[in-house]
Amino acid sequence: MTTNPPVDSSVPVLPVHRPTHGLGPVKSDWEAAEVWLQAIASRPKKGSPQTVATYRYHIAKLRWYCENVSHNVPSQWTMPDVTDFFAFLSNLPEWAICEHDGIRYANQGEEGYTPFRCTPSASSRSDIQRCIHAMFRAWREVGYIAMNPMGFHGAGTQRRVNVNRSVTLDLYDLVLETMEADEKTTFEQRQRYVRDRFVLIGLRELGLRTTEFIKATMGAFQPLSDPKTGHTYWIMHVTQESAKGRVERKIPVTKQALAALTAYRKAFGLSSVPLPGENTPLLLSPRTRKSATTARGIPISSLTARRDFGAWRSLTSRHSLYAIVKDRLAQAATFLESIGEPERCAQLREASPHWLRHTFAKSALMTGQDLRTVAGWLGHRDIATTMIYTEQQALDLIRATEQASPGVLAREGQVAP
Repeated sequence: MTTNPPVDSSVPVLPVHRPTHGLGPVKSDWEAAEVWLQAIASRPKKGSPQTVATYRYHIAKLRWYCENVSHNVPSQWTMPDVTDFFAFLSNLPEWAICEHDGIRYANQGEEGYTPFRCTPSASSRSDIQRCIHAMFRAWREVGYIAMNPMGFHGAGTQRRVNVNRSVTLDLYDLVLETMEADEKTTFEQRQRYVRDRFVLIGLRELGLRTTEFIKATMGAFQPLSDPKTGHTYWIMHVTQESAKGRVERKIPVTKQALAALTAYRKAFGLSSVPLPGENTPLLLSPRTRKSATTARGIPISSLTARRDFGAWRSLTSRHSLYAIVKDRLAQAATFLESIGEPERCAQLREASPHWLRHTFAKSALMTGQDLRTVAGWLGHRDIATTMIYTEQQALDLIRATEQASPGVLAREGQVAP
């Protein structure tokens, strides 16, 4: 006969605490959001640092809204809360926009800071919607919330490339000409000119994304020898850390881009071309770091000495690059306005750094570059994305129709009988 062992009543029986959700010990919705972001970062293909940084920025907008407008945390949201949030984004009040003194925006922790620098565009609102929907969906899957308040709103529409948002080549040349004509009486003005010229040429000639440019180092430019011809060419290495979707690639550098880089480096006291493994940031400021020291740790107090030591500040934010390009485009736009060309002026005032990437793509395809070559240059995983810059689908239909039924399609200059 089997008997149960005696129970020692002097030993307390501890209750088993089972977690109610799978996020672990989070104390707030914002800690829950951070757990989700860390999970995104761990994904081998979709967790690029840029993706995580963008999502974190979107979460910052959501948090600011919750703390300053709705006073209701996301885990308590219902469908009307979601509707109110996106109504707020589409009609952002002036007091919600980050303060700007004409030189820079207020930083986080400073008075007047908000994560909004302007009213989000339709595509930006769509990006925010996809991010927040993905977070709610993940929270729902691990049991952190009982339902997804965005279930009926959905993840938003996918952003579509607007190929018309590019700078025509004549306008691009005008921007460079306007920069050349601008006064450069001081050493710093000269430095800004050659740096800004390199930025515009680099974006236009290499087809880079803003983040790929801003996160690069001088060492990204490297020589590569072709064993078939024996020629050595310059390439730029776009690393996984800076590339969208971690699509690493190495792209050829044009003569104009290398010449602009050389002039830029000389103006900042660097060697003509980058040294192997050089980690100098690609985007430098003419201003120096006041905290700079020598290799022995001795503070460099003199401005001239800091320049001699190359103790330049680096520009590492997308806004820094955006401000450089917008300022140079605005200079050319002002000139066009002065000579009575309002339409071309308006185009330049609307343009942005990403427009120069579109300019590169359209120009490369129009000059006969192979579609797959351009896709590889741009870092597109899917060649269909590159095809957006062409009219290939329509041309295929036209050619097939002309072969099957010659003369049935309307041609320009022909009048129907």
